[in-house]
Amino acid sequence: MENLMKITLFIHAFSGGISLIAGLIAMLAKKGQKWHLKSGLIYYWGMMAVVITGVILGLYRTNIFILTIAVFSFYLVFTGRRTLAFKKALNPTFIDWFFNLICLLIGLYMLYLAIINFIKIGFASAVPMLFVFGFFLTLMCLQDLRVFLNKKYKKGQWLLTHIGRMCGSYIATSTAFLVVNIHVEPQWIIWLMPTAVGTPLIFRATGLWKKKFGL
Repeated sequence: MENLMKITLFIHAFSGGISLIAGLIAMLAKKGQKWHLKSGLIYYWGMMAVVITGVILGLYRTNIFILTIAVFSFYLVFTGRRTLAFKKALNPTFIDWFFNLICLLIGLYMLYLAIINFIKIGFASAVPMLFVFGFFLTLMCLQDLRVFLNKKYKKGQWLLTHIGRMCGSYIATSTAFLVVNIHVEPQWIIWLMPTAVGTPLIFRATGLWKKKFGL
């Protein structure tokens, strides 16, 4: 079993590296063009490999860090790609409802674990991570659920969601990569660095598209 886990870890790390490179190319390439589409597809499937192997490793080693990153990244990448199917009309299928509700339950469970552990040990260990990922996962799921129930997207919302979710997954993956490979004190610097750099860029990109859509 341990040899199998070593192979799984190799696939996890290799897929993560490919995803980071492909994701960067997709972000820099012109939207809708050949390089963007192909690198975006490689990024998507690379991330799916990262998520699947991450869940396997997280369960086997009871590693809450890997599990939470895997689930959080999955929902971002999955919904980021699925929103492309809603360009003309919002028509969520069974798979959209299924993963929305499953990830909503997982997000709520993360918050539950965060609260329970906060009472026991305070704001330490995995508590900050559970709070942050649990909160944002739950928030995204509730936002998507409201959109599904209303069956209506605002003008250009599919593209804004696509950009935000895909770039958000890239931030999460970059964070995991840095946390695992770079050890400095205080550790929160590594945790916040990708978010501090990536979030303003996401707002800038979505802001430019909002202007184009007249939002």
